[in-house]
Order: sequence, then structure tokens, then C-alpha cells
Amino acid sequence: MITRELEREDIPTAHICTMINVSKGMGGNRLVPSRSVLYPTGDPELLPEEEATLRRKIVANALEAIKTEIIEPVIFEKY
Repeated sequence: MITRELEREDIPTAHICTMINVSKGMGGNRLVPSRSVLYPTGDPELLPEEEATLRRKIVANALEAIKTEIIEPVIFEKY
């Protein structure tokens, strides 16, 4: 898993994913839930403005995760 290797080199990462338990089991540390496997950072059923808002929230959540010092895997659920 790329995130695990980057973290090993002291490069913080956030994994935006739908299958949190799989990512956590593979060594993911900063886990950011997404909407669906097909559209991890969006939702085509939303109106364009609503989808843009959702995307901004998911990315902002991931950026917050990257800034957070952690000791063990953490799920960042803020959107």
C-alpha cells in the first residue's frame, strides 16, 4: 500500500476510501471515508453545487487528517 510506504518515510498521507476496514488492515493510518467505490470524492446523484460542496468537505477532511499527529490508525469522519 502506497500510504504505508510514504508514512514509513515520514510523509503524512490520508487515504480517502470506502472500505475503511480493508485499508486499516493493510496499514492505512489516516483514513477518510468516502461516498462510494465508484465515486470516492463525489456523488453524481447530487446537484452540481451540492457535489462541489461534498468534494470540498472530503478534501478538507483529508487535509485535516494529514495535519494531525497520530500514534495508531484513526478514522476521520467529518462531513
